[in-house]
Amino acid sequence: MRSRLIALLPLSVALYGCSYHYDLRAVFQDGRVTVVPKNDKGTGCLWMFTVTSDQGRVVWDVDGGAYSPPPCDDKFPITYGQVPSGMKERVRAQPLQPGVTYRIEASDGDSYSGSFRLRRVLVIDEVSEQR
Repeated sequence: MRSRLIALLPLSVALYGCSYHYDLRAVFQDGRVTVVPKNDKGTGCLWMFTVTSDQGRVVWDVDGGAYSPPPCDDKFPITYGQVPSGMKERVRAQPLQPGVTYRIEASDGDSYSGSFRLRRVLVIDEVSEQR
C-alpha cells in the first residue's frame, strides 16, 4: 500500500502543475455587473463560480456539479445574478453594495480569480437648450 502511494505522488504533483490560473475582471454590460477573463483565456466550461464579500460572506454561488469539456453553456461572460445554463444556484445573489470589495473565484479545471468594488458616481450630462 505504501509503495502504491509513493508511486502516485509524482503523478499527482505533475497533474497539479498542468492547471493554469487566469485573472478575472468585472465590467458593466447593459447596466449589469458582468465577469470576464482579463485576457480571454481558458475554456470557461465552469463547474464552480463564487462571489464573496470582503467580510468573507458568500453573496452568490453557482455550481455545475462536475467539469464538462467544451462545448458547454456554462462559460464566460457571467452576469451577476443570472445562473448560467447547466449550473445550479447554491446561494442566491445578494444585492451588491458600494464600497465593499468582492472576490470572484471560479474553476473549469483551471482556476480564475479577481476582485472588484462598486462606487457611486454622480454624472452630469450637458444638455443643449433648444431655442
